[in-house]
Amino acid sequence: MQITKCFCLFSMSMLISSYMPFPSIAWCAAMLKADTIILDNQELYRKMTYRNKYEIATANGRLKLSIPLLNGRNQRVPMAEVKIFKEEDWQQQHYKSIKNAYNRSPFFEYYELELHRLLATPYDRLIDFNKASLDFVLQSLRIKKEIQVLGDITLDDNHDLVDWHKEQQAVSQQKPYYQLFESKNGFLTNLSVLDLIFNEGNQAINFL
Repeated sequence: MQITKCFCLFSMSMLISSYMPFPSIAWCAAMLKADTIILDNQELYRKMTYRNKYEIATANGRLKLSIPLLNGRNQRVPMAEVKIFKEEDWQQQHYKSIKNAYNRSPFFEYYELELHRLLATPYDRLIDFNKASLDFVLQSLRIKKEIQVLGDITLDDNHDLVDWHKEQQAVSQQKPYYQLFESKNGFLTNLSVLDLIFNEGNQAINFL
């Protein structure tokens, strides 16, 4: 009996994205569908975007937390060259804001130690902090993904590519989940995935 070997070429699903701190729920939902995450360290920094910002939910509604940058927000340099302004104690401020917002959420205490370690570690470049925050998110969600840097790979037609460079708006079809201050503020969509993790714990992935 002759056996014929058949080789099939499968398309790899890739999400190409800017580096961002504690990415949004919408981004994480798109990330789950991809085989590989490609982080773009070559694009020019864009002010007023999520590249150095993320949003959490507080008793007073949405709170946008920003990472201060050396040379300010108007610089036009590649993301790999954007430096953090370290003379401002932004990490401690972010930690206090996050803890004040989520200290009474059901699962914050399970992640607090690693979050504190992350926000107590000094970083020079914005992309280094953003990558560390992504690692924290993946670890918290118990997700393993291949992560590559754009400059290190070559893309071809066999890749199913989703481009996430543009600012993404709140997703109207987002599955609701428990939020600590929903009775006061209503349900807030597309916050940083930190909100989902602290409120739903191990069940967070089921809402993405």
